[in-house]
Amino acid sequence: MNRALYQMAVVAIVAVSATTAFAQYPTKPIRIISPAPPGGGTELAARLVQAGMQESLRQPVIIEARGGAGGYIGSDFVAKSPPDGYTLLLGGAFTTITATLQKNPAYNPRKDLLPIAIISSVPNILIVGPNLKANSVAELVAYAKTNPGKLNIGSNGVGTTLHLSGELFKLRTGTDMLHIAYKGWADCVTGLLGGQVDLMFDNLSTALPNVTARKTRALAVAAFARHRSQPEVPTLGELGIKDAEVISWFGIMAPAGTPQAVLEALGRAVKNAADHPDFPLQVAKTGMDANYQGTAEAVKFWTAEVDKWESVIKAAGIIGQ
Repeated sequence: MNRALYQMAVVAIVAVSATTAFAQYPTKPIRIISPAPPGGGTELAARLVQAGMQESLRQPVIIEARGGAGGYIGSDFVAKSPPDGYTLLLGGAFTTITATLQKNPAYNPRKDLLPIAIISSVPNILIVGPNLKANSVAELVAYAKTNPGKLNIGSNGVGTTLHLSGELFKLRTGTDMLHIAYKGWADCVTGLLGGQVDLMFDNLSTALPNVTARKTRALAVAAFARHRSQPEVPTLGELGIKDAEVISWFGIMAPAGTPQAVLEALGRAVKNAADHPDFPLQVAKTGMDANYQGTAEAVKFWTAEVDKWESVIKAAGIIGQ
């Protein structure tokens, strides 16, 4: 009896200690893993909430780049990290896409990651390099159909939204173009500017500087409406290419199993950042749109994203690559 009482007392003490530890969260710096090489849209999105989260949590919030495999490596790293609130993910559509592409994924996007909040979104945009003579989507499609397999379409990796935007475009237009997957966004843009690839889909936020400088040309936006920053650029839908919209979104995610008290603290911290009067202005400067959604909404949205991208990947015939 005494031994049983002793064991119960030990369990109770451990439980109280754990509860107390999480109640004091955080007690050390927090990492947000940006699962892409430095300089792309994921890093931009992470920096939007960095200062506000630091202010709320009273601990340094460090952004750490872990690029590779279109976001798969960084997402897997976070999915397998201790669920203690100290390693978070700057997630997006790529988080489910790259896992769905694997025959035997190392993490399950439905079970291993939990959205805390969505913070911003941006449509993808079709841009062409300086060597391509097409001045419109119609001219591009006509050339591609006349010269199947001759055009190269670049992306920042297999399974990213930039890649799947291109796959959707090919499906909807009946064209055949060679996909070239780079290790990251910067390498792909360098290839576009240097003529190694002819066209690519990019996040409007990261495409904007080169488009504005006329180093690249924007032919269409993959959105339901024209974007405020490029009102002269038509949507694919306007041009007769239906159901080809791709909106890249960004949010903060945690490993499944993270204690509720920690999730609530993180949720408050992200909301604190999004509620700052300057937040929409800072988001707009990046070319993205402020699109805050709290945990309940984010979870529903995440589930819908998993379903959507699974169906798109199967339709494009690239599952398991």
